[in-house]
Amino acid sequence: MVRLALLLVGCAADAEELVQESFVRIARARRPLENPHAYLRTTVVNLSRSHLRRLRVRRRQPAMIPRLVENPDLDETWGVVCRLPFRQRAVVVLRFYEDLPEAEIARLLGCGLGTVKSNLHHALATLRKELS
Repeated sequence: MVRLALLLVGCAADAEELVQESFVRIARARRPLENPHAYLRTTVVNLSRSHLRRLRVRRRQPAMIPRLVENPDLDETWGVVCRLPFRQRAVVVLRFYEDLPEAEIARLLGCGLGTVKSNLHHALATLRKELS
């Protein structure tokens, strides 16, 4: 879950805090959860989205994204992914990192299946354009 949050927010420390907060929220659940893993993933995605909104409001300085790999081609790819709008980045991460089907991504992000497909299409088009 920390890796998922890191891919969404771009900062390891923030990712760890968001995942910790997600676990706290699960522990405070008033009723037993049918699928705790799915609830945890949804909570991480939602908290990541809220965190990025708060950062956008403050905007004093851009968030530093840690360098994850030494291969320049992968760094370039990571840089382009990080510049995608949140929803497009979330769709790419959930589809290709978490290997979730589009219907599950739509449920997690609270949008329609067509929106997920559209965001994925636009994200991949941006990646192709920027990396060619």
